Amino acid sequence: MSRFVYQVRDANGRSESGVLDASDVNEASRMLRHDGKIVINIHEEYASAVGSDAYEATRKKKIRKDDVIFFANQLSVMVDTGVPLSEALDSIAEQTEHGGMKVMLQDISDQVKGGIEFSTALEKYPKSFGTLFTSMMRASEASGTMGQMLVRISDYLSQERDTRKKVRGAMVYPVCMLGFCVSVVVGLLVFVLPRFEKIYAGKSAALPLPTKILISMSNGIITYWPLLMALIAGSIVGLYMYLRTPAGKLMLDRVRIFIPILGPMYRKAYLARSLRTMATMVSSGVSMLEGLEITAQVAGNRLYARIWKHLSDRVQEGSTLTDPLFKCKLIPRTVTQMISAGERTGKLASVMDRVAQYCEDDLKIAVKTVTQMIEPIMIIVMGIIVGGIAIALLLPVFSISKVMAR
Repeated sequence: MSRFVYQVRDANGRSESGVLDASDVNEASRMLRHDGKIVINIHEEYASAVGSDAYEATRKKKIRKDDVIFFANQLSVMVDTGVPLSEALDSIAEQTEHGGMKVMLQDISDQVKGGIEFSTALEKYPKSFGTLFTSMMRASEASGTMGQMLVRISDYLSQERDTRKKVRGAMVYPVCMLGFCVSVVVGLLVFVLPRFEKIYAGKSAALPLPTKILISMSNGIITYWPLLMALIAGSIVGLYMYLRTPAGKLMLDRVRIFIPILGPMYRKAYLARSLRTMATMVSSGVSMLEGLEITAQVAGNRLYARIWKHLSDRVQEGSTLTDPLFKCKLIPRTVTQMISAGERTGKLASVMDRVAQYCEDDLKIAVKTVTQMIEPIMIIVMGIIVGGIAIALLLPVFSISKVMAR
């Protein structure tokens, strides 16, 4: 006997789906027709094989955040218009051109037809949907508001994507400028300085100290470049491996929020993301404790994750939401006061949403400020480095001119 997943319509035109046991697909079809059903789709259930194919497909071709947002938007429209969930999933899977997404949605659809809840089916793909998505779907299944909840998820994911793009965009310019600066310095030391060294050959005693240092650096790079390349490569690999350890990740998170100039921007980004998650959870009917746990998981920084995890423990012990926050230095007091007001008045959901919007607006200003500050700073740094090398090269010429003038 085999198990078959079926989708049928009854005499009144209503769609039904489920699973039955039969020796083959023909017997399964006869059983359904005998019950007065019109067979729309029927196939053998390959739970392990389909699941394996879906995992392999999503591993080979990563599901992007944009794909999940588009899926949530499509599904919300179809569910709100009365299309059964399994039919909506089949339709979206048929239309999508993303191979991994298609196989994954087909697997989720088969699970739903087999009687498994939608949120449970999504839990098989945590990298694509995440804890927040599945938790909100579980809440929507209990309240019967799946369409509205999908719209909220789509809005949340869109705002999170925009926030990430803003922060990354602010980092592109300094990274490019730093790379260009290093390339210029190396080019001067390797290609330009050796030509000046021939001019100054035999006059090392009369050379100024900055020029001697530059010539020594140039000779070291040219002579020992294989060793230097090996050291640089080893340092990069070692740093990469260290940053993958818990201690390294914690150190990197600490550096991000306390580094000058960029630190305030990162703090506002993590705070905006955390508060937006909390606002979405509270307004969706998810319990406060579960919302805090999910916020800790998606905070994006281990120091902020500790804050929300500690807050969850305190709330579980009977504390108010804001008492521990007043003692936290990483949460601005103005933000805590607004949340406290919402908690006292019983309007926490709407207040949290406004606080999240306030933090996101503050982040936009911070990104713009950082971008405006970094440009002149990088230009000044490059001018000092390149100008310093040029002056060190020309100092002997000035010295010779003074001797000849005498």
